[in-house]
Amino acid sequence: MLPTVFDLTLQILRHRLWHHWFQGKVASPFRELPSVERAPSLLRRSLQRRLLRAGWAASLLWFLGLPLLYGLSRLTRLEARRRYTAQTKAPSTPQGLTIAVGNLLVGGTGKTPLIIRLAKDLRLQGYQVGVLSRGYKRGGLGLSKRDCVVLGPDCRSPVTGELLSPEACGDEPWLIALRAGVPVGIGQDRYKAAQSLQQHFPTINIWLLDDGLSQTSLRPDARILLLDGRGLGNGHCLPYGPLRSEWTKKLANGWSDSPLHKRNSLSLQPLMLAHPKGTEFKELFEDKGYPAPGRLAISRSAACWVRLKVSNGSVLSEERLNLEEGCQRFRTSARNLIAAAGIAQPYAFFENLTALGLTIQHKLELENHEPRVLQAIQAWVRDEKIPRDSILLTTEKDAVKLAWQGAQPAADGVIEWWALQLELSIEPSHLEFPYGCKTT
Repeated sequence: MLPTVFDLTLQILRHRLWHHWFQGKVASPFRELPSVERAPSLLRRSLQRRLLRAGWAASLLWFLGLPLLYGLSRLTRLEARRRYTAQTKAPSTPQGLTIAVGNLLVGGTGKTPLIIRLAKDLRLQGYQVGVLSRGYKRGGLGLSKRDCVVLGPDCRSPVTGELLSPEACGDEPWLIALRAGVPVGIGQDRYKAAQSLQQHFPTINIWLLDDGLSQTSLRPDARILLLDGRGLGNGHCLPYGPLRSEWTKKLANGWSDSPLHKRNSLSLQPLMLAHPKGTEFKELFEDKGYPAPGRLAISRSAACWVRLKVSNGSVLSEERLNLEEGCQRFRTSARNLIAAAGIAQPYAFFENLTALGLTIQHKLELENHEPRVLQAIQAWVRDEKIPRDSILLTTEKDAVKLAWQGAQPAADGVIEWWALQLELSIEPSHLEFPYGCKTT
């Protein structure tokens, strides 16, 4: 079936916007336009006409919409300035040190894996760590999004002892608690979330703010700015550019010169830059005369295959498969390999699978933080007539929801699935962490 002119127009506009954001330096993550040459001979002329109409429509909409995008980006910039001012006036945590981890670029840059790595290292050094998160797209339990939820290191409520679901907490906070083994306070107001968390875990002395650079309810002692290979794009704010906040000298100086609260005999650097190994982004600091931050060179790699299981809503178990063993099994299997990802950059997950030597027959790009992962995958399998004996490969963020929604390995009508666990590591030459200690 040929795509409609409307669908083709949207595809062209997505590619143009991405190219505008990153000046053609980053490959577009969106699927390519259908090729006329590859289309069946009877449909080639029809597809050619639709592509031509879509091209004219996209050009007209782009010409008319570009000034509007620029005007909206000015509003985004004003809102970002308001948030920064509000953050500088917000209260700090009652005790301990607060480190905000976040990014300026829209889309996933790996905040959750970095939070997990930091929390693990701090715990090994004897610190009591608590994580504060907004819990994006959480719901359930009849709670308002303004209500605070406390998630224990065992993914249970410290009040009732019940196993909490990713729906109630958010998939990322639940994954942080599971992998890092630390309590997580969830709420839009991070200060209230910290107070709630401290009531149950009064010994916390290090607070990690997940996506904490743009929140306005808590003043961090230090900030970790996370960048990936996309840099800062064209330097403009959304939607004319890919930035949540414009990178300016005032912002760089404000983050680098912010007053530090020295507690527990730890001395913090106010700003740290976490970047992919081998990419230091000197053009953002030294080349512009901005204060040079401390640096964390990070890299991510595949660790193993995992599969979670929740029994009766109260028992959580996990099955692990060695990375090479699993890849060999998948490569030699006569069954189809399919993949689904509900993250900000699903194409990055698919590239990871290809790098492992796996050939994926069907790919599904879910909405980021898709709440009903199992239903979406089942509908996709049914509509695409995918064989029921296929093996589904997915992300950890989707896996925690699959387990809760009843996708057990041997269940009727559910394809066998495995999640790829990624491990973040920090360059050995960058051992000094912002909290004044050394990594393990």
